[in-house]
Amino acid sequence: MKRLVPILLLGFPAVAAAQDGVPGDLLRFTNGDRLDGHFEGLKQGPSVMWRRDDVNAPLDFKTTQLRQVVLRSARPAKPLPDFSSVGLVNGDRIPGTLTGMDAEELTLETTCAGPLTIRRKDVTMISPNPLGGKLLYSGPFSDEGWTLAAMNQEDEPAAPGDKATKPESDEGKKPPSWSYSSGAWYHRQGPAALVRDVRMPDRALMRFQIAWKSRLALAIAFHADFKKPDKDGQPRSDSSNGPGLPQMFGNAYVMNLYTGYVILNRCGYDANGKPVLERIQSSATNARLPETGEATVEIRCNRKSGEIALFINDEFAVQWTEGTGEGEDSYAGRGGGIGFQVQTLSTPGQSTSVPVRISDVMVSEWNGMPDAARSLQTNDQDIVLLTNGTDRFSGEITGMKKNRIQLKGRYADFEFPLEDVAEIRFARNRQAKPLPAATEQVQVRFLPFGRISGTAAEGTHSSVILNSPILGKMKVDLDYSVMLDFKNTNSFLDEWDPQF
Repeated sequence: MKRLVPILLLGFPAVAAAQDGVPGDLLRFTNGDRLDGHFEGLKQGPSVMWRRDDVNAPLDFKTTQLRQVVLRSARPAKPLPDFSSVGLVNGDRIPGTLTGMDAEELTLETTCAGPLTIRRKDVTMISPNPLGGKLLYSGPFSDEGWTLAAMNQEDEPAAPGDKATKPESDEGKKPPSWSYSSGAWYHRQGPAALVRDVRMPDRALMRFQIAWKSRLALAIAFHADFKKPDKDGQPRSDSSNGPGLPQMFGNAYVMNLYTGYVILNRCGYDANGKPVLERIQSSATNARLPETGEATVEIRCNRKSGEIALFINDEFAVQWTEGTGEGEDSYAGRGGGIGFQVQTLSTPGQSTSVPVRISDVMVSEWNGMPDAARSLQTNDQDIVLLTNGTDRFSGEITGMKKNRIQLKGRYADFEFPLEDVAEIRFARNRQAKPLPAATEQVQVRFLPFGRISGTAAEGTHSSVILNSPILGKMKVDLDYSVMLDFKNTNSFLDEWDPQF
């Protein structure tokens, strides 16, 4: 039975044109195959109903064969009204606005699932104003807008702004260093960098999820302009000074993240067109990452003040302070781009690259908040962070009245208008333990972030009925969704592509 899917797909063209200007949907299979068409709904089995214009009757595919359904080329039919959300103990993040709260439960108004009532002990956080600024990028839900940059000009496949390099390659050519699949970028071999111009502002926040095997060695570029010297000033080769990074990122900051430590470099060219890579000193550079694993990485940078900070798994790791003078060289990063490059690890007799997966990339304006709420989270205290970026309070959240969060502190009681609250983190020892996920669970994902999971009872092209272990039976409006994810285990090894 495992061969039926690939044999069936041979009869269909790879791409189906969208009708009436409406983007089509994409079906991704567990074996790597993909099929364009239109999502028609879910039925008992469970199975996905799929329609194509070149087939008379809808097709049925068991969800055990599927990885994802990408809806409308990862574009929601209706945007979420705001980015406020509630995080649950099972990892779900429900997009919606807090309307009420007491010591036992809270109420949430959502556009995607209507009004919801949630037990307090099932909630880990509330984010009324999570970003502190404008969202600039969230993804990847497709390879659109991403390009590859090589160290050598003759090998460079594309420049930022050109059409993205596709995972497929011509016969006889080496496969690209990076390939896109199922909401993530995968690196398996080769030195090329994955880059994108996201128009990072002066004060920016960059966040992403990374997974790796066998000793991480990753270069992360930010505030990159991707510029190179004119032909009259071509860079001279100088391997001792790392010419490859300036050729890929131009003037930028490049953070080298390794298993045990992290290094920050100024990257660019001097007046003679020679590539320059200059290390920035810091009193602490420990990273403490496992040899194989995954982590959430967050970089906060301020071009005006020179402040650059690294957070790993929402906990502070390292901070640097760059020059803040008036000269153009005071801050090396002069652009708005980001990039990733997996560095080669050399061992006696061989040179290898580490397999890496990049996903859940988000870039936004930064409000200057120096700490993440989770970095302050404790076992017995609730934490409230305000949107001004500096004030935070601890104690016990007793409820919300008239859109004001009530906090009982150790020395005083406080009330905070909901619009002034960036994030609330609840004490760990007051949270319930999550139940094991169902074997046939589906996750409905939203843009820029948001996730609702459960077992699918039935559904149409516009909505799906889910049975959530926390929220109960609910109807989810798919007009606000961008993806249905069927292979959403929390195991790092299970999620990784089988060819690794």
